[in-house]
Amino acid sequence: MYKWPQGRVIRIACLILAAVVVADLAWNGGYARFEAYRQGGEASARQLGIAIGFATVAAIAAIAALVAIGFHKVAVDFLIEVEQEMVKVEWPKPDALWKSTVVIAIAIVVLTAIIFGIDALLLWSLDSLRSLGGHF
Repeated sequence: MYKWPQGRVIRIACLILAAVVVADLAWNGGYARFEAYRQGGEASARQLGIAIGFATVAAIAAIAALVAIGFHKVAVDFLIEVEQEMVKVEWPKPDALWKSTVVIAIAIVVLTAIIFGIDALLLWSLDSLRSLGGHF
């Protein structure tokens, strides 16, 4: 594989994510439809066709993920660059994080109150105009 020691953590995370997507497609799509086919019913042939379709999509997704994450030079270089940039990130200290969170929460409450006040004022003015006989 291309530059395997580099970008190992990101590659493993992407492979796990791809495996989850493939498992979801196979289990919830293919297997669920196959079970509906096995139990019979009036649309059982259709269920089998859908199950085969989901299984095919899951297999294609698995192969595409392995090729993109494991062998494709551009994807590998991107993942390596992401890992290198994440090492450079300076994460905030817990007390600075709490202070930032409180400031943002207060700002959200204030902006929500302002928007609610403007909305209430506009609704009141429109209701006043309607009571005067306007058509709004």
